[in-house]
Amino acid sequence: MCTLIGLWRSVPGYDLVVGMNRDEASSRPSDPPFVWDGTPVVVAPRDRQAGGTWIGASGTGLVAALSNRRGRTSKTARSRGQLVLDAVRQSGVAGADVFLQREVHEHEYNLWNLFVASRKDLRFFRFDGELSMTRGHEGLNVLTNEGGNVTTDPKVQLVQGILAKVPADRDEAMKALQGALRTHASGSGQVGLCVHGSGYGTVSSTILALSNADPGGSVLLYADGSPCATPYRDYHEVVRRLPWPV
Repeated sequence: MCTLIGLWRSVPGYDLVVGMNRDEASSRPSDPPFVWDGTPVVVAPRDRQAGGTWIGASGTGLVAALSNRRGRTSKTARSRGQLVLDAVRQSGVAGADVFLQREVHEHEYNLWNLFVASRKDLRFFRFDGELSMTRGHEGLNVLTNEGGNVTTDPKVQLVQGILAKVPADRDEAMKALQGALRTHASGSGQVGLCVHGSGYGTVSSTILALSNADPGGSVLLYADGSPCATPYRDYHEVVRRLPWPV
């Protein structure tokens, strides 16, 4: 039940500020963000089991992030984490769109949602057996397992309530995202963004702010565990390897 919060073209000096909680089996191993081999430069954490990722940024100016959809669970399907890596290496959001249209015809996938954004464009893709796309908007955008900006989703409603006021600057945005990503369900039948269950829950949290002027001003924070109990570590030296902006 992953959740991504994206502030697009609304934080001064930062085209994109995102925060994402990964909800997964607690036994599934992963690595923190690093610079992957290959061209273009990609910065992303790694799912050690399947070899892909759930969120990444690249030197082409793209950020891509995945949430799974409920439904088909074929064991022969291609890794959705590998799809994220391929998508984030495309030349732009429109290029990722073309790539995804081809990819779902050439390979079998279990169901997914994908957030793909650059400084110029933001799109949500949904694969539920058929591929569809909706555009994001300036300001607050939310990806859940239901899809992108699904206003009937209680998680989207929760985020909209927490971030009703768009933060005025980067530091305020990062603080607001951390607070949102640490939010637990307030009672029975309610939803939270930081999830705890038996053998399953929020296993990591990522916050990424991409400067529109200087790669040295970009920020990457990563909590290798539930963000309510795990401090975010600073991966500034990793994210500054991205040749941003493009």
